[in-house]
Amino acid sequence: MVVRMQQRHAICLVVDGLRAAALGTYGNTIFPTPQLDRLASQSLVVDWLWADSLDLPHFYRSAWQGRHALRLANDDFAQLPQLLQAAGVRQCLITDDSWLAQQSRNLPFDQVWTRPPGAVRAAEAIEETALASLLGDTVERLEEWLTAAGSQPTMTWLHVQGLMGPWDAPQASRAALFEAEDLLPLDVIATPQLVEGLDEDQLQAYQVAYAAQVAVLDSCWGAFYDALVDSFLPSNTLLMLLGSRGFALGEHGALGCDAVQPYSERLHVPWLVHRLGHQQPVQRESALAQPADVGATVLDWFGQKFAPLGDGQSVLPMLDGQPGLERELAVTHGPQQAIRTPAWLLRQAAGAELYAKPDDRWEANDVASCCPQVVEGLQAELQRFTAAAQSADPLPCRPVDHECVKTSR
Repeated sequence: MVVRMQQRHAICLVVDGLRAAALGTYGNTIFPTPQLDRLASQSLVVDWLWADSLDLPHFYRSAWQGRHALRLANDDFAQLPQLLQAAGVRQCLITDDSWLAQQSRNLPFDQVWTRPPGAVRAAEAIEETALASLLGDTVERLEEWLTAAGSQPTMTWLHVQGLMGPWDAPQASRAALFEAEDLLPLDVIATPQLVEGLDEDQLQAYQVAYAAQVAVLDSCWGAFYDALVDSFLPSNTLLMLLGSRGFALGEHGALGCDAVQPYSERLHVPWLVHRLGHQQPVQRESALAQPADVGATVLDWFGQKFAPLGDGQSVLPMLDGQPGLERELAVTHGPQQAIRTPAWLLRQAAGAELYAKPDDRWEANDVASCCPQVVEGLQAELQRFTAAAQSADPLPCRPVDHECVKTSR
């Protein structure tokens, strides 16, 4: 028997390629993001959502299965949608990503809206960008969606290519952010895949182009949020905005969406959790989060949970002032692995690199040779985490070795 719940709604906007460092609320002081910062001031800000993989399929497998990317799971993405379907929640997916659109054919969504990705030239104004068009159409579709849902609760996943899609910000937006008087802003639309060996001026041009795309997102978000308020209030609606993976802008010699080194620019993404219409600030969540927590939070909102084994923890209690996440250990899976604690980041490739946190924000100073005991401790924690992931055991949330979490040096 399906147990019906009180009507409530959830909207999750996932922006691919949006790194946390691009937003003012996460420390960006180079260019303004006023609309997103306004949302953050009225939301739960999860300080450290740490990607468990650099692959988009792994992000959704983690979020929708509630399982870490290291788990030896198949590519069945349906667990979260199936649980919501059984609970009587109508579900909608809106995306301009071709891979996700293909996956949606096998998922129990009540409605799927897809559109071809991309622009072929720079827009004349922000209102003419691909993102503005997509969000504008989404507002109209959501109004129809709510009417069709009647008294049923709804879940809307809105995934946009974002910074992984074409960079079609107006040239005027790039020029407004460009301070070099003797240089011109980058004239590029195609998203850079992998660019290396750039000089300082070239690097700055790409960074400005990225910033202009974030400015497009910020401007579009302001209008989109106001439209959501008009459509969804006074219903009980949870709104989340997050990145699925970050974007490298040359911090470690590589720029583009195919940069594979697991550093903060690719792993640290924003996550804002907001009750629509609420304007009171919420205490920030400073514990480490991973993508499985996103799915756990959505299910918690609808009174459900992953079973029998879920790696995610819901952040929903923090909206009511209750304790939040209990995680001091986050791991990224891939050809090059990384393990993060409140005090350290260990990058494990051909050799080990160690960076002190939170002081070394951009991983500029490798201190592995100075702290061999910490390296050994984190390598042991990585092995312990991997062993648990490859079995039916719960994943460890805290290191055994206190030195791995101690921030005092």
